[in-house]
Amino acid sequence: MFSRIRSDLFGALFIFSLLLAFWLLISASIHWQHILVGVIFCFILTIFWSNLTIAADIKTGFNLKQLFMLLKYFFFLGIDIVIANIGVALIVLNPKKPISPGIVIMRCDLERSLSRVLYVNSITLTPGTITVELEGNLLIVHALTEDVAHGVEDWALYRRLQEVEGIYNNG
Repeated sequence: MFSRIRSDLFGALFIFSLLLAFWLLISASIHWQHILVGVIFCFILTIFWSNLTIAADIKTGFNLKQLFMLLKYFFFLGIDIVIANIGVALIVLNPKKPISPGIVIMRCDLERSLSRVLYVNSITLTPGTITVELEGNLLIVHALTEDVAHGVEDWALYRRLQEVEGIYNNG
């Protein structure tokens, strides 16, 4: 059970740290009881994660340049969410603006599962769009208007995730 964690100790510590940071963020308390419960649950989740994802010959790879690029990605995602909120509010509040729902089927050529999940969830987090399905390399997105639907096909955040993957594959 613990042999997989030992084979990728960096990956296990990285996941544990991310989970614990998220736990402390959502618990909004640094009381020793919150920290203890967080450490216990994060340890259990890390063990389950390692049994599901760590293969014998694959190590978790992550470097500081990727971290910087992901932080930049989340910054621009936040900006896109605010802009999309304003756009949806204008559509809903202005009866002259037509709602023309559309569905777009597009290719998602991101190789890593984490990148794909991050991209799909980013689409769903952005108001006015929702990911309907990701099957293989095909991504089905529903949007509030046709313009938004076609904007998803050439979204800057997709290119940012491709850059993060390029660093992983080349570095």
